[in-house]
Amino acid sequence: MTQNIRKRRPRKPGPALPPPTYSKRLLLRLAPSDVGMFRFLLEAYDNLAYFSVLEPKTALLKIVFSPHADNTVHRALQEIAESLPIEIEEYPWSQE
Repeated sequence: MTQNIRKRRPRKPGPALPPPTYSKRLLLRLAPSDVGMFRFLLEAYDNLAYFSVLEPKTALLKIVFSPHADNTVHRALQEIAESLPIEIEEYPWSQE
């Protein structure tokens, strides 16, 4: 049997976005035992964001990402929330 496989045309990249002058941040709370799994799931999104642990005992994380990727980061966090119970909060000190 032969399959009729159509090749996709390569996508043309859109115009380059100007470099951001600041990074967006979010606070994230989850169970301390879930931090490793969260790291694994976030890394699956290919350098979309990185995080720092602000409070290890309560697993308070600071997520840092480009403002150009705001919608994508929120969508990724919603998908991760389907696997892990997380709380997302706005970062209290904005750089905008």
